[in-house]
Amino acid sequence: MDEKPYAAAYDADQQVLFVAGSVDELAGPVFREDLAKHTGQHTASLVVDLSDVEFFPSLAVGVLAVAMRQCREAGAEIEVRAREGGIVARVLTICALPYTELPAT
Repeated sequence: MDEKPYAAAYDADQQVLFVAGSVDELAGPVFREDLAKHTGQHTASLVVDLSDVEFFPSLAVGVLAVAMRQCREAGAEIEVRAREGGIVARVLTICALPYTELPAT
């Protein structure tokens, strides 16, 4: 199976970062930068929609967990959204990271 490359789009009005594709080893640093940028270096709240992510390895989980912790320490929050039954929902459940479940399509 060919994985889609990492892609991200930010909706400033809703403060939502939409991530799609593969958050692999090459995309991990970009994902980290996107989270830092759109949280004002982890000082502002953000919704991260991972419902279109196809590959979310431990590196991606680590990036997300650190960003969530840094935001929480600054009094902000990262709310994560994941598709019901999707790979991200399964990984986040296993890792005990909180997320909001979106209906399967």
